[in-house]
Amino acid sequence: MPDRFQYKWWALLGVCLLAFTAFLDATIVNTALPFIQTALNASIIQLQWVANIFTIVLSMTLIALGKFADLWGRKKIFYTGVVLFAIAALGAGFSPNIKTLVVFRGMQSLGASAILVASTALLSNVFPEKERVRAISIYAGVTGFGLMIGPFLGGILMSLLGWRWVFWINLPLIGLGLGACSFSLKGYSHTKPSTRIDWASLVLLIFGLGSLLYGIIAGAQSDWISAGAWICLGLGIVALICLLILDVRSQNSLLDLHIFKKNLMILAALSCAFGGVVSTVFMFFDPLYLRILRELSPFFIGLLIAIIPAAQVLISFAFGRLEKWFGTANLLFISNAIAFLAVVLHRVLELHTPLLFLILPFFLLGINWGLSNAATMTAANQVIPVHEIGAAMGMIFTIWNLVGSILLAASTAVFHATEMRTSFLPAFHSAIDFNIAFAAVVFLSAIWVRMRLQHKRVS
Repeated sequence: MPDRFQYKWWALLGVCLLAFTAFLDATIVNTALPFIQTALNASIIQLQWVANIFTIVLSMTLIALGKFADLWGRKKIFYTGVVLFAIAALGAGFSPNIKTLVVFRGMQSLGASAILVASTALLSNVFPEKERVRAISIYAGVTGFGLMIGPFLGGILMSLLGWRWVFWINLPLIGLGLGACSFSLKGYSHTKPSTRIDWASLVLLIFGLGSLLYGIIAGAQSDWISAGAWICLGLGIVALICLLILDVRSQNSLLDLHIFKKNLMILAALSCAFGGVVSTVFMFFDPLYLRILRELSPFFIGLLIAIIPAAQVLISFAFGRLEKWFGTANLLFISNAIAFLAVVLHRVLELHTPLLFLILPFFLLGINWGLSNAATMTAANQVIPVHEIGAAMGMIFTIWNLVGSILLAASTAVFHATEMRTSFLPAFHSAIDFNIAFAAVVFLSAIWVRMRLQHKRVS
């Protein structure tokens, strides 16, 4: 009888390469944003849709696709996501205007959503339990390398070939990843759980989140005078309230809110809320600060922004050892504290701030990103049953992207309102002040949850 785990390292290679493209796209596009704005003649408000549509679609679909992965097979969802992502990357590169680009970015996000929930869940099946933390650490490191190389690679591609290549670069990587997975995942068998999907809840979830986020963004764009924005906002809130009521009464819960009975998962969710701010708000505004205010070249913008994911990579590869030294709970709390400090340090950025100083807040943001990613997956494997991990990761990463989408929309609104009266730097500081207020609330919540965990351990 063949060893079930004989191709585990090939499976890890293939899964990592395919997930790598999704993570690469998260940062390589941000470096190109100022230049896409010029090439497609877009405003800052229009430009934020290129970044925000990615997180909006992730927010709307992660929970549902996590359920689909658990029920229909993680490999099927994974491959479907890869194909969709590849088609969308090709289309995004050929986009003639900002609206078309936004549509293909949404398609990319749907593919990335399937890749993310299925890839992390697949690792729980293709590795024996004693090697899962190591596999997760390698996965987080490789995908983190995608985040790290993204800004730097984006700067090079922008300088040599143009912005369209930040999308087309994914295609050869996808081919290599599919090749590795084609034989290494053949032995994987899916055990279908007894629960079923509540389709009414699923419709309410997608409609509610989509309407809520669109209402926030449209309201911000119109200075909150658009009736359509208020209608979407109201419909989204009503739909989500109905979802919560229906979910409580349903035997096949869609939201899996029971995972938050575990304090460790609450701490992970708070860390991922910070991660959402890092990966959306700061990865959007920092390149604009470097280009518009500091007038740096694409190469140097990519080099500086690469500090954020570079720190993520370092933490991810060291995570296995760090987890043994500090424990998952302590690492999640450290992640929250470091993120709060990084947000506060952004407030001192000025026109003539030494570029070397930027290394510190950028590096701290990357540490949070790395710890949030690896420690959350580890926490889920520690306290969540194996057959529910896909749905649990979908819920957690929905929080990541939902917070990121809302904060980016709100931050853009604050920036836009201030810039109309003054200039870029005061508007940038106003957006940072808004994020500091949010970060303070999250960090105080993390302190409270960590104290509860400590008290439970002592008692």
